[in-house]
Amino acid sequence: MAERRLRVPPCLRPGDTLGVVAPSGPPARGPLKRGLRALERLGPFTLRLAPNVDARWGYLAGRDAERAAGIMAMMTDPGVRGILCARGGYGAGRLLEYLDFAAIRRHPKVFVGSSDVTILLLALLQRAGLVVFHGPMVAPDFGLLRSRRTRESVRALLLHPGRRYTLSAVGRWWGGRGPAPLRGPLTGGNLTLVAASLGTPDEIRTAGRVLFLEDVNEEPYRVDRMLWQLRAAGKLRGLRGLLYGEFTRCRPVRGRPSRPLAEVLEEYAAAANVPCFGPIPAGHRRDNVVLPLGGWVACRPEGAGRAHLTLGY
Repeated sequence: MAERRLRVPPCLRPGDTLGVVAPSGPPARGPLKRGLRALERLGPFTLRLAPNVDARWGYLAGRDAERAAGIMAMMTDPGVRGILCARGGYGAGRLLEYLDFAAIRRHPKVFVGSSDVTILLLALLQRAGLVVFHGPMVAPDFGLLRSRRTRESVRALLLHPGRRYTLSAVGRWWGGRGPAPLRGPLTGGNLTLVAASLGTPDEIRTAGRVLFLEDVNEEPYRVDRMLWQLRAAGKLRGLRGLLYGEFTRCRPVRGRPSRPLAEVLEEYAAAANVPCFGPIPAGHRRDNVVLPLGGWVACRPEGAGRAHLTLGY
């Protein structure tokens, strides 16, 4: 069955109103306030917070229906031009059954998140048919890290009508293919959530695409298990390329037998048998550049241990 044509959101403009939603965990107030101030200056933008941003239901920012209502209100409000997530954590997958994806498709707008929000990004991409953006969130990124490269990617991809961002990344070419160009539609996100999507209505579609993966605080054996799961489910077959983001603090517990993380990543890059580069500056680190899921990426070798990336949509 042919997939629907993706809808591309309009670019943001200085003075636009942006919605801030909390689909997962509750943001800490200090980083949230700092992030809101930084985001206001970036456009400059006017910000509107979903009612549940300050809500608490254990480890969630309000009950599932509350969090979903905040997203639907922002998505369907014609005065809101774009939406950023306050933070990740856990819980975005719990609210998917409450979302009206047909209504969301009728109102395409910039939607940015990462980490636990990966499952929501995949649903918006695959069910609503929208280009969405894996990228910085208000509290952890704008509130704490304040990366120049991250801000540059926001301006280039979300505010500039050219909708293109180029960067040079330092890393390595993984697997047996060696340095080789790759290009294709982009999908992916946090490895834990990508693996968790399998067997659900939002199971990631990878064939004919470039797959991006990152994670945080996972021991190498857990990274191995999740990459094995993707391979066993056929998600590493038919790729156009593989991009590794940052695997932050993915190290073994002291004294516990382990394989090196690099060895694990190398094994699955070789299994995919496509050009693979990483890390690119995206994930749970200071730099978390915007990646257009449903858009495209081109990556070519640029000397030893470097790559030139172009992102667009």
